[in-house]
Amino acid sequence: MYPYIYIVLSSYSVMAFIGGFAAMIFIYFRLRKYEIQFSEFIKMLALCVAGCYAGSKILFALTQIPWLISNFSIINLLLLIPESGFVFYGGLFGVVFVLLFYTRKDLDLRKRVFRLATPAFPLFHGFGRIGCFLAGCCYGIELNQTITLFGILEINRVPVQLFESSFEFLMFAVLLFIENHNWANDLLRVYLVSYAAFRFAIEFFRGDEVRGSLFGVSTSQWISIIVLAYYLFQLLPVNRKHGVPPVADAE
Repeated sequence: MYPYIYIVLSSYSVMAFIGGFAAMIFIYFRLRKYEIQFSEFIKMLALCVAGCYAGSKILFALTQIPWLISNFSIINLLLLIPESGFVFYGGLFGVVFVLLFYTRKDLDLRKRVFRLATPAFPLFHGFGRIGCFLAGCCYGIELNQTITLFGILEINRVPVQLFESSFEFLMFAVLLFIENHNWANDLLRVYLVSYAAFRFAIEFFRGDEVRGSLFGVSTSQWISIIVLAYYLFQLLPVNRKHGVPPVADAE
């Protein structure tokens, strides 16, 4: 007889599921506001899940190319992507590119979709970073002295995951505030610039090296630099004169 069933779940997977579910429900209740049909939502949701998974896996695998070169074998090559971890930037841009492709023939739909979905990005990521903290990945640099919270939890590294989670939830609230007051048409621009600046800074307090680096600058910092440079480039007088479109409005 087996009167009890014990199930062990990955804390990261649980938090990622909670974040994904919260983001999905959040978007669902906004469909009518942005005049998006439920059938359209289901199609985009399926594509976004695929784009997020593939993008996060591929970017992580790319950071492991130096390791692959040093430990090259057919087995390692075949398993590089399947056994790779997840990188938020890869998943984020996987979703963005999928939505850009899906709405390529309808710019009005594109504007509505990105305005609808952008606040869900930090909502999902906020829960995901809590999962990172619980799983012990994406950890920070070591502290000089261990900190004990509530007499139970011992923290011996900078809790960068919790700092980033707090930032993401704050961005979720800020984006909703901006949206409700119509302070910006391109919420994606606001989020990407804000997150890129924050991520560039917080990376200095990261202690893990698996994420990859080039010339002492981490992969995420290089991506943050590119994102910030892209939007700063749009602010140049010549581009403002000719109306270079932002990501969410680009063809």
